[in-house]
Amino acid sequence: MKIIIIGAGLGGLSAAICFARKGHEVEVLEQHGRVSRAGSGLNIRSSASRIMHTWGLQEDLESISDDTPANCFRSLQTGAVATKTVAADIADHPDWGTHRENLIELLERRARDAGARLVFDASVTEVRDEDGSRVVVVQRNGTEATADLVLAADGIRSRTRSQVLADLSVPMDPLLSDVTLYGMVLDDDQMRGIPELEPLMENAFINVYMGHQAFVVCRHNSKLGRQSCLFGIKGETDQKGLWDEKGDIEYVRKFFAGSCPELCKVLEITHSCDRWRLAEMPNLPRWTSRNGRVVLLGDSAHAMMPNAAHGFSQIVEDIGVLEYLISQDENATANLANITSDWESIRRPRVERIKQWAKANSEAFISQPPTGTKHADKWQIISLKNTQPDMNADMNSSAFLKWAQDYDAINEARKYMVNKGPKL
Repeated sequence: MKIIIIGAGLGGLSAAICFARKGHEVEVLEQHGRVSRAGSGLNIRSSASRIMHTWGLQEDLESISDDTPANCFRSLQTGAVATKTVAADIADHPDWGTHRENLIELLERRARDAGARLVFDASVTEVRDEDGSRVVVVQRNGTEATADLVLAADGIRSRTRSQVLADLSVPMDPLLSDVTLYGMVLDDDQMRGIPELEPLMENAFINVYMGHQAFVVCRHNSKLGRQSCLFGIKGETDQKGLWDEKGDIEYVRKFFAGSCPELCKVLEITHSCDRWRLAEMPNLPRWTSRNGRVVLLGDSAHAMMPNAAHGFSQIVEDIGVLEYLISQDENATANLANITSDWESIRRPRVERIKQWAKANSEAFISQPPTGTKHADKWQIISLKNTQPDMNADMNSSAFLKWAQDYDAINEARKYMVNKGPKL
């Protein structure tokens, strides 16, 4: 099958690896002159690492990632611990924590190794899924190409989305929040020997500092020797645009002055930061073109808030399920409309529930600061070994966490197809 992927971000490159390894002819069209390596820390949840390991990436991911099964919630003002929780026995696959820069470099290299063709300075202006047999992709320079399947992995600001959904009169623009994020990365060499920063360097778990109208998420990666920090501010800030920009580090320093010592020290030794507005996509009525040969993949369909750390993982699940469905149909090229319809039916309930969780976490992070307890600094180890997963359970429950993290997307697709099959 000939597959064109629009966008060489994390999702587009992941899709290129997956489909190229399965023998499909894959071409990736990226509007910029190179792959962007900007960004901060991210998680590859167990549900996604399960899939990516089948792409031959386990050793690669181990080299740039730490397993991060624990969370520590603290007061933004004092640094005092409210809770320290380890969810044990949650999944058979690791919950990788890594950095976007290192992950995307890995994915670009492995996409090329798999045989995918990457084309840069290739801005797509038109995608036509006209007759149900082939899709025409037109670039700004007039170049046209045809494909059996087009995956629009061009992100939350997707240009393809409005063409795919042109027959629908529904809101399809990103929903902007009133929270601005400032991202920064520090190397161990910058942090070593500074007493205030020892609480950040001594662990690989996620530190969440919660305050009124502000929060900070920090994570250390021992494999890479790097610390990533996201400073979130609710309300009016120094941001004038809407998306990726260089932030004013002095503004962030002033806003967080009086916070706990480690965060003040991070800002003191940091010289620059990225800045962007939090946003999510509304729940779209459809993720595919009418003929089913153009698919909105990942953030172009269902971008979510980052505070469940599931955005990238949901993209990987999307890719894994779509490839599985295609591999199970001997006439996949002719049956793509049915395949992508099934794919959407499988993926939508999962994604929309995770989006709810991410939004709820974002609201909780900027609520009243947590208060420490007498024994809060001791780890609470919660075993989920015998917990039954339940997507409809309370989002703070073990049953919901088990469903969110220990999810086998391919097995769920398999069960869906069995249940859909002819009844005797």
